[in-house]
Order: sequence, then C-alpha cells, then structure tokens
Amino acid sequence: MEITIAGQTWMFLMSIALGAVLGVCYDVFRILRVAVDHPPFAVVIEDVIFSIICAVATFLFMISVDSGQVRVFVLIGEGVGFMLYYCTVGVLIIGVSKWIIGIIRSIFTFLWRIFVMPILRLMSYFQELLSKNTHHFRLYLKNKVKNSNIHLKKGSHLLYNLQERLLRKKQKKNAERQVPLNS
Repeated sequence: MEITIAGQTWMFLMSIALGAVLGVCYDVFRILRVAVDHPPFAVVIEDVIFSIICAVATFLFMISVDSGQVRVFVLIGEGVGFMLYYCTVGVLIIGVSKWIIGIIRSIFTFLWRIFVMPILRLMSYFQELLSKNTHHFRLYLKNKVKNSNIHLKKGSHLLYNLQERLLRKKQKKNAERQVPLNS
C-alpha cells in the first residue's frame, strides 16, 4: 500500500507529537526524582519502565497509523518531538516543579519543627529519665540480691542479746569475788 507525501508529512508531525507526549511521561519520572531521593537501582528501574512505555507507544502508533510498517522517519520524528519538548517546555516544567517541591518541603519542614520536634524532644527526655531511673533501680535490685545472700549476724553478736549481757554480768561478779578484801 502506497502512502502519499502528504500522508507521510502527517505521520511525521504525529510522531513529533508522540515524542512530545513521551517527553511529558519522562518529566513525570524526573519530577519524582526531584521530589524523592532515589537510590541508583530505583533510577534504573524507572528508566526501564520508561523504555517499555516508549516501545509500546511506538509499536501501537505504527500499527494504528501505518499498518505496522516500520518507517525511519517516524522514529526520527519521535526523537525530534522528544528533544523539542525536553529542551523547551520540559525545562520550564522542571524549573517550576523544583520551585513547588521546594515550597512544599519548606512547609513540611516548618510543620515538622513546630509540631513533631517538640514531641520527639519530650519523648527523648522521658526516655532518658526513664533509662536513668531504671538503671538506678536495676543497681538497687542487684545490691539487694547480692546482700540477700549475706546471713544475719549470729545471735551472740547482737546488742540486744540477753545471754551476752548476762554472761558479762556473771564475769563481773566473779571478778569482784576474786578480789581480796584488805580493809
């Protein structure tokens, strides 16, 4: 099936539009990367997902517009549309999105400092206080357990023991009896 020059021109222009749409899709991933820090592995996964989206979109475009025939000018048109979007509107969108994300981060940082940080400091203070008290209580219990193994003093060494007092009184009396009276 033969396609006219006008038909090829429309296909080329539509492929440029498809490239621009794919640029918008890529900007979604770029904005996510600006908003949330990604490890390198996540960036690779995002790039693979974007590549799959581009391949599927190109395949469906070629099937619907040109009956599945691969034309190089369609791929070139997608590349041109992507680069036009990326270098013009994409720069503006990323700049604006960075500014908006910065404002949102500032608001959340302010709210964090106002509402969450005092609670965290209070919890930290109570945790520190509790850990000190539990440490002292643990040492107290440790000493009690250690001292519980010490037996009570023997009965003969107690101050209130009557037997010892009586024994001393007897010894005094015996000492007084043994002293000779020389008067």
